Amino acid sequence: METSKKVKDLIIPISDYPHMPYWGTLKEAIVQLNVAYDTGHHTVLVFDEAYKLVGMLLQKDILRGLEPKFAQHYEEGVPIAWDDLLKSGGEKQLARPIKEFMSAVTALIDAEDSILKASHIMLQKDAYLLPVMEENKLVGVVRMGDLFHEITNVVLEL
Repeated sequence: METSKKVKDLIIPISDYPHMPYWGTLKEAIVQLNVAYDTGHHTVLVFDEAYKLVGMLLQKDILRGLEPKFAQHYEEGVPIAWDDLLKSGGEKQLARPIKEFMSAVTALIDAEDSILKASHIMLQKDAYLLPVMEENKLVGVVRMGDLFHEITNVVLEL
C-alpha cells in the first residue's frame, strides 16, 4: 500500500457533502444531516453569500440548539422528555438560523498535503473533519474516519 497518499486522494468533493448558507434554519440542517446520515456525513458546512466557508454545524451544535437553556443547569440531564420540550417552543427554536449555533472552522488543509499532516492537524485541533483547499478555493473535506482507515491499513501491512 502506498504510504505517501495525499489529502486529495481521500477528499469528499464539496458537492457531495451537506452544506448550506448561514441563514438556513436549524430544522433545514437537521433534514440535511438525516438524509446524509448513511453516507457517514455528520457535519453541515456553512457558507456566506459569496460561498465562502464561515463555519461548520456539528451534531453537538444541533443538540445544543435543541436543548433548552434551563436544562444546561442540570448535571444529570433534562428532567422532562425531549418531545415535551419541542412541543413547548421547539418550533421557534427550529426556525432559528444556523449561524447562531455553528462552530468556527479551526483549521484548513491543502489538497497536496500528506494524510499524516491532516491526521496531525486533526489531533491538535480535536477535529473530525478538515476543509480542503486547492489554490485558495474550498474543494471538499477530509474526514478522520477515512484517514484512520488509510493509516491503519499501512500499519497492518508492516
